Amino acid sequence: MSKNNSIPYDPKLKEYARALRQNSTLAEVLLWNNIKNGVLGVQFHRQVPLLNFIVDFYCHELMLAIEIDGRSHDFKYGYDEKKQGLLEQKGVRFLGFSDKKIKTDMSHVMLTISDEVKKQMANTPLTFPEKGESKSAHGPVRNTFPKKERLKSKKLLEQLFLKGSAISAFPLKLLYLKTALPKDVPFQVTVVAPKRNFKSAVKRNRIKRLLREAYRLNKPAFFNNTKGQYALVILYLGKEMPSFSEIESGTKTLLTKLLKKISNE
Repeated sequence: MSKNNSIPYDPKLKEYARALRQNSTLAEVLLWNNIKNGVLGVQFHRQVPLLNFIVDFYCHELMLAIEIDGRSHDFKYGYDEKKQGLLEQKGVRFLGFSDKKIKTDMSHVMLTISDEVKKQMANTPLTFPEKGESKSAHGPVRNTFPKKERLKSKKLLEQLFLKGSAISAFPLKLLYLKTALPKDVPFQVTVVAPKRNFKSAVKRNRIKRLLREAYRLNKPAFFNNTKGQYALVILYLGKEMPSFSEIESGTKTLLTKLLKKISNE
């Protein structure tokens, strides 16, 4: 058995899943055209093997499956009821729609999926490997992002955009400004996902969650024994929904460059 984002599957299903993707029903094509490319803020995939079954559409991040009734299920690995029961035991959530519903009422279908995605995004924490703890001139720098470290001052934000220095590591950009903060706070940070690139608030919020999480996890490794206090803004400049690995890689590059800059000041 292989692993598919923590849920094992039979490797023999890979070829069958590929054949299903190449011979999609009309309802599957219609729905796929409405949920692909991360338009809902998360990535769905077609005909995904899980255990000894194949689900029509699946979001690994939310463990959310979408099934369409109507295809002739002649595969030997069991009935839909058994499939759903066993996968639900693994934590998979299901949404089901009829073939007719997909073809005649797509707006309702999309609203249902969008509502479920929003609900699961709000309830599903981003989990990534924890790192250790370092010390700064202001005390221990921990893998937390408390309120006192979040930049909310409009006046300070205006100064940052007017007078701050810039560092780029596409698709990210960082603005920083040496300033006076509370004595036990070495950095205050805010993150930005421009509305001009992402009209959907769901997408913008997801990107900001990724930015905050990447910063939170990696700051101890870079702010060891730093001096001075700085206000920071991290901006996402890309036009496509990023993965966490892309965000974290860019964040590490930004923090490395920032550390070199402030070390020379």
